Amino acid sequence: MGHYGLLGALLALLTVLPLAWKWQLGMLRVGLTILLLCLLAAVVVSTPALSWAMTDVEKAGLEWLLVIIAAFGLLAYRFYRDPERTPPARSGVIVSPADGRVIYVRRSENGVLPFSTKNGHHYKLSELTKTSLRSQEAVVVGISMSFLDVHVNRTPCSGRVSFRKHFHGLFGSLRRPEMIFENERATTVIENDGYQVAVVQIASRLVRQIAVFLREGQDVALGQRMGVIRLGSQVDVVLPMRENLIIAVRPGDHVRAGESIIAMLNSGLNDSKNCSQQQI
Repeated sequence: MGHYGLLGALLALLTVLPLAWKWQLGMLRVGLTILLLCLLAAVVVSTPALSWAMTDVEKAGLEWLLVIIAAFGLLAYRFYRDPERTPPARSGVIVSPADGRVIYVRRSENGVLPFSTKNGHHYKLSELTKTSLRSQEAVVVGISMSFLDVHVNRTPCSGRVSFRKHFHGLFGSLRRPEMIFENERATTVIENDGYQVAVVQIASRLVRQIAVFLREGQDVALGQRMGVIRLGSQVDVVLPMRENLIIAVRPGDHVRAGESIIAMLNSGLNDSKNCSQQQI
């Protein structure tokens, strides 16, 4: 590959790895991908049609440019894809509304409003005071999304949209705890047979845009597309506590929107509380 290849690879790694760390993309995964792209770019640069009239510095610069273009092309592909998903063919399940990693599972008790957490600070979901969730014990499941995850969100259960609220917010970094809910967010509540499930979508600090596809009063199916977060950061699910509620995930689990079961309502205990109406 020559000295230019090593120099181009070093320049590419120095450019991309800080962004990978900042955007939480996984340093090892990104580093290996960049090295592979460097090898491919070095082959292109070494072709006689390009190499005969170029210095090593120019070759390294061209390799760097090709790698950066390819890397951001891959990132754009990962970000904008919208694959089809197959919801579980069983009753009484609640699926993840987002792709990502579960960062916490907690209970909200004693009449305290459900809240989300960022960097150790708690933030009450004040919009839920307009729903029955204001006084019920609940479980909050937080799901963190990276740039590499699918950013299309899906309904966690079937039912009817009973509440939807969009907060345009103020510009700020989600890494600053006091700014988390000054960023744009949208809260959607889906109700089925009196059981309400709330989904809180939180936009990132870079592009504050949440597109919600649902409206109040609309009937939805399990795993239906409900919206998309541009460069999304986090999605929380609020589930009212029931004796028959079984949480199926724990912090660290990776989940897929519309497919991964995050909770189950045991029909053997209470059929009337099933959130999903699909049958096996």
